[in-house]
Amino acid sequence: MVLTLGYTACAACALLLWQGSARLCGANPHTRVALLGFALYLLLQGVIQAPTERLSSGRIALVSLFMAACLGFAALQVHRSYWAARLRSVRLLRTLLAASAVLVLLRMAAIVLEITQMQPDGRLVRSTPEILAMLLFGTAPFAYTITALSIANALLSTRLHQLATTDDLTGLTSRRSLNENAQRMLERMPQAGCVALLMIDLDQFKGINDRHGHSVGDDVLRHVADVLRQQLRSDSLIARYGGDEFCALVPAPGEAAAFVVAERLRAAMEGSPYRSGDGLRIPMTLSIGVTLHRHGATLRQLLDEADRRAYLAKAGGRNRVVDNDRTAA
Repeated sequence: MVLTLGYTACAACALLLWQGSARLCGANPHTRVALLGFALYLLLQGVIQAPTERLSSGRIALVSLFMAACLGFAALQVHRSYWAARLRSVRLLRTLLAASAVLVLLRMAAIVLEITQMQPDGRLVRSTPEILAMLLFGTAPFAYTITALSIANALLSTRLHQLATTDDLTGLTSRRSLNENAQRMLERMPQAGCVALLMIDLDQFKGINDRHGHSVGDDVLRHVADVLRQQLRSDSLIARYGGDEFCALVPAPGEAAAFVVAERLRAAMEGSPYRSGDGLRIPMTLSIGVTLHRHGATLRQLLDEADRRAYLAKAGGRNRVVDNDRTAA
């Protein structure tokens, strides 16, 4: 009875390691499959009850295979998780799970092949290999605990960094981190390269909030952010600059190309009205000011220049692009 409870506890621990590891790394834990597997294990364990040496080996093989399967599935899911390529502690967890599965199988093989001797009541003879195996199993909880705490700390740090650098409504770069990211982008640009700065103002947004409420207004801003991501290059830096203002730094070979990028964005927004699930349709347009990064110009100067041109676009009738301080195109 005591051995049966011990085997069940070992199987349950392996199952919990599988579920906990998957959830910690954001993977699907497949809880129903895990519970069905555990129920099948309990059923088979109930069949193998006679205290003979052969059946005792069978029970050890059964629990070992179940534990190895749980640990192996856990290692596979951790390996496939989003964080495996980004956090060293997640890769360490994957290694620990895989090593534990291998150790369980090796210990099972030693018992089944009678390398490790067994008493008739199912208890193992305390040989040197068995003592070493027990020491390894005994230290495993500490290793898993330290690794899990390391992963939790890394995930928390990542989340705090995201909150500090990302606009929580749209998922774009926040205004707070725009300066740092923009400076890094400009420093990475080749000497012959050029960066266009677009100040993008959503037209008549206050009227949308007044007519439809702030909840719809938030959805509209998310929709605008999605259009910006779709229309601008993947290496662009896109930020939410204010309530209904956005800012984008886009690599461009020159003034003409920068204007084409801004005009294409304006046309895409005009052709992509916001549509809600209940049939609400809200047309939207953009007023865009464009400037190019020049040698010696600061980011503050570029922002002021692009903002001034966005104001000229609004003053000129909205839904247009301005790339100089004289005319609205």
